[in-house]
Amino acid sequence: MYDEILVPTDGSSEVTDAITEALDLASFTGGRVHSVYVVDTRDYNTLSDTKWLTIERDRTELGETAISDVTRVADERDVPLETELLRGIPHEEILTYADEHGIDVIVMGTHARTGLEHFLNGSVTEKVIRNTDLPVLVIRVTA
Repeated sequence: MYDEILVPTDGSSEVTDAITEALDLASFTGGRVHSVYVVDTRDYNTLSDTKWLTIERDRTELGETAISDVTRVADERDVPLETELLRGIPHEEILTYADEHGIDVIVMGTHARTGLEHFLNGSVTEKVIRNTDLPVLVIRVTA
């Protein structure tokens, strides 16, 4: 069934519903949750090294906090958890992680943005759905 469950986090409070759903699913199936945070590295090739290092440090700290939050909740619920902080293009890193770790299902939150905001920001969830054969459980998060 769903033994290996992946839940990416972006560090936002809105993704809590997706994390809760992944932990519930793991509790029900006796599975293990994997949680990843991806430091997005694609937008900064025109910045100076100093500016890029500052942004990367800030995003890494945010990622460590996000992973820490998932760890705390998983520990409280006694759900097995593996975590990893990744660097790269978010949807690509999520899919690579899923392939390399034998993930059975991906649980992701979506803000359900539309129009200009969706066009400008894209959707990591949408890109994951379009590029995987794995089931993806999408949880609409509230802002």
